[in-house]
Amino acid sequence: METVEHRIHKRFRVRENSYVTLGGPVSKLGQIVDISRGGLSFRYIDIGERPNSSLEVMLSIKNNNGFQLEHIAFKTIYDLRATKEFPFSATRIRRRGGRFVALTQDQISGLDYLIQNYTTGEA
Repeated sequence: METVEHRIHKRFRVRENSYVTLGGPVSKLGQIVDISRGGLSFRYIDIGERPNSSLEVMLSIKNNNGFQLEHIAFKTIYDLRATKEFPFSATRIRRRGGRFVALTQDQISGLDYLIQNYTTGEA
């Protein structure tokens, strides 16, 4: 059976040390898996409470330049339990993916810069 791709934008794998901070009453940190002009997916540690489905995120690349892109509206499309890389670990990891909402021109430019300079190729 063939899979149908519904995405408009190409996804790109990001380099190591690429994070997303989820806004809300308690900030949460996730590791970015892939990103596009339309959205991103990331892994985060499951501590029993799910972040809101609509929230603001901050994208951060931890390197010498310290690139950050803030106040990006994000709408969750999926939030699933991730397969365990370490089967005997008690840590539960989830993977969340979603789309960016109502980006400003500056945010689009920042995403383009991030994709051009901090990704390792198509996902």
